[in-house]
Amino acid sequence: MAAGTEAAWRALVEKELGGAPFDKALVLQALDGVSIQPLYTARPAAAFRELRPGAGVKLCTRDAEDLKEGADALWLDAGALASAPARAALVVDVGAADPVAAARAAAAHEPDGAMLAFDPLSTGASLDLLPQVAQAFGPGRPAVCISTLAHHNAGADAADELACALSTFAAYLRRLDDPAQVWFRVAVGRETFFELCKLRALRACHARLLNACGVTAPPRAFIHAVASARTLTQRDPWVNMLRVTTQAFAAMTGGADLFTPLAFDEALGDASALGRRVARNTLLVLRDESGLGRVADPAGGSYTFETLTDDLAREAWKRFQQLERDGGIEKALPSLRERFAKAARERADRVAKRKLPVLGVGEFANLDEVLPKPAKAGGDPNVRRDAEALEALRLEAEAAKRAPVLLLTLGSFAESRPRAGFAQGFFAAAGLRSREVTAPERAAVVCVCGSDERYATEAARAVRELKALGAKRVLLAGRPGALQGALEEAGLDGSIFLGCDVPATVRPLLEVLSS
Repeated sequence: MAAGTEAAWRALVEKELGGAPFDKALVLQALDGVSIQPLYTARPAAAFRELRPGAGVKLCTRDAEDLKEGADALWLDAGALASAPARAALVVDVGAADPVAAARAAAAHEPDGAMLAFDPLSTGASLDLLPQVAQAFGPGRPAVCISTLAHHNAGADAADELACALSTFAAYLRRLDDPAQVWFRVAVGRETFFELCKLRALRACHARLLNACGVTAPPRAFIHAVASARTLTQRDPWVNMLRVTTQAFAAMTGGADLFTPLAFDEALGDASALGRRVARNTLLVLRDESGLGRVADPAGGSYTFETLTDDLAREAWKRFQQLERDGGIEKALPSLRERFAKAARERADRVAKRKLPVLGVGEFANLDEVLPKPAKAGGDPNVRRDAEALEALRLEAEAAKRAPVLLLTLGSFAESRPRAGFAQGFFAAAGLRSREVTAPERAAVVCVCGSDERYATEAARAVRELKALGAKRVLLAGRPGALQGALEEAGLDGSIFLGCDVPATVRPLLEVLSS
C-alpha cells in the first residue's frame, strides 16, 4: 500500500464532513494567534525550547497545619512571619510597606530555605527598591517574584499572561544584577493540555529573553503554579475537586516547581478542613502514588505539545515585543486592564450562552443539591469567575418560589426528546425546574418541544391553545426558521436555541413565574 499524504488524508476528512469547512469543523481557535489542529505530523523547530528538569513539584499551601500532613512549603504574608513554624520552607509575600525590612526579617527567620516574593508592579511599591530588597534577602537567593495571578483573574488569556511576565521580567532585569533572583508565579486554568504548554512556553521564553540579554547560560526559570480561582464555582462545588485535579496534572507535567491547589469550597468562603485536605491530598496522590513528575518532561516529543508550546511561545513573544515598543509593562498596565476586562466579558458571554460549558452550572445543573455553605452573590472583586453570571441568575431565581416551566412535547418520545432535554438543561442552568406534558395545560411559561416536522404541522395550533389557556409566555425549543411569522401570529413570544443567552432570556420570565 502506498504511503498516505497529509493532503490525501485531508481530502478524505473533508469528504466525511459532508462539505463542512475543515478549519471550522476540526480546528479549535484556542486564542488569537494560536489554534489547535486535529493532527500534528511534525515536530516544530527548537527556537523556543528550554526543558531542563527541576527537582520535582512541591506542595505549597496557605495553611500551616498542612505542613504536618505532607505539604512542603508554606505561603504567607510577611506580616505573619512571627507566627510561622520554625524550620519550615517559606514563600513570603512582601507588600509595599517597607519591603527591605520584610526581606531582612524573612532572611533572618529562614536563612536557607525561604523564598521572597517582592513584586513591586503588583503591590505598588517603587521598582527602585528592587536591588535593595534583593541585597537585603541575600545574594543569589530568590527574592523577586513576577506574578501573573492578577492578570489571569482579571481575564487575561495565556499569551497575554506570558507577555506580561516577560515585560515585567525585562523591567526588573534593568534594575537587578542577578536574573537567578527572579522567579515566577502563574495560574493554571481549565484547559489542561494548553495550560501545561503555557508553563513550558514560559520557561522557553525566559531562556530566550536572557539569551537576548547576553546571558549565554541562563538559569532555569523557577515556577510557582497556582490553581485558577476564576475556574471555581459555587454551585456543585464538588466538581471543583476535578478542576483542581486537572490543574495539578497540568502543573506537574508542565514542569512547575511549586503548586498551590485550591479547596473545592473556596468560592463559597473560607476553605473548610475537608476542602484543604482534599486539595492537599490531590497533589500528593498524583505525585507520590501516581508517579507524575518522575519524568523530566513527559510532554516532550509529542508533536501536539511541542507545537502548541512553540506556537504559544511565539505568540507571547510577539505580544511582549509590542509591549516593549509601547514603553513596557509600566506604561501599558492601564490599557492592559481594559483589554483583560474585555476578554473577561467575552468569556462571560460564552458561558452565558453555554458555548463554554461549566459543569454543574451551565451544564448538568443539580437543582436538588445541598451546598456545604450557602451560595452568595458577589465574591472577590478581583477575580472574574467564569460561572458568576449564571450563578447570580440562579440565586435570583431561588429568591422566591417559582412555578416550573412547562415543557409541551409534540410527537413521540424519540421525536421530542432531543429538544425537551435541551430545554430542561437550559432552564436548569437558570435555576428553574421544568415539567414535561404531552397535552396543553394551564401554566405561566410553556416551552414547546418537538422536531422540525412536528413544528411545521402542530406548533402553531399548540401555541394558540396554550395562549387560550392563559399562558403568559410561550417559547419554542429551537429556531423557528421559516415558521417564525406564522408562530408569532399564533402568539409565540420567543425561542431558546444553542447559543441563546440564558440570563437575557430567562430574567424577564422570573416575575412571570412568581407564585
